[in-house]
Formats: sequence, C-alpha cells, structure tokens
Amino acid sequence: MNAVEMAVHEDKATPDAAQAPHGLARVRLDGPLTAVTAPALRTRVRQAVRDGHARMLIDLELVTAVDAVGIAALLEARRVLEAQTGGTLVLRANPVVCRALKETGTIAAFALWTGHGM
Repeated sequence: MNAVEMAVHEDKATPDAAQAPHGLARVRLDGPLTAVTAPALRTRVRQAVRDGHARMLIDLELVTAVDAVGIAALLEARRVLEAQTGGTLVLRANPVVCRALKETGTIAAFALWTGHGM
C-alpha cells in the first residue's frame, strides 16, 4: 500500500465530499492490501475510533491486490466499527476488491457504496 490517507469529509463543498456519503470518515487506500500493508489499515481504523469516528468509508478504488490478511483486516474494521454506538463501515470497492470478496464469500459482510466512479 503506497498510501493510507485518513480524512473526515463533512463539508459538501469539497470535491471528495461530493463523491462520499455525508458524515463518514474516509480512509483511502492505494496499492495492495496484503499481510504487509494490513497493519496500517488496522491502525487507521483504531485511531479513527479513538478520535470519535464510528462511521467510516474505506475507499479501495485504488487497491491493486487483496490477500486473505487484507480481507481479514477489512472484517476486523467492520467488527471494530460496528461495536461502537452508531458505528458502520461502508466499502468503496473496485473490481479487484469485489472479485476477492466474492471468491472468499465475504462480500455479503460489507455494505458497498456504488457512488460516482464505480
């Protein structure tokens, strides 16, 4: 994963906010989501929860590969967020991610956002 970016987009005037569900913290991933990079995602999700963000969009549009550890990190993120009052996780997934989730039978575990660009 080349970058893990965490941002909260609640201002509808920002370009990202125009493409994101209102009020969700956004974690944007770039590159592979694998055993090497999954710890960064786990850290970001836990930090977001500590900062009071229980509603999150994980943007996987730029993810180039996903392995079992990456999927486990996404499942853990869902569990951590849903344990919070009002917590929710939404994934913005590209075809690579969708294929991995389908092949592992985990796609039904996630809410998928199919906003602009999907």
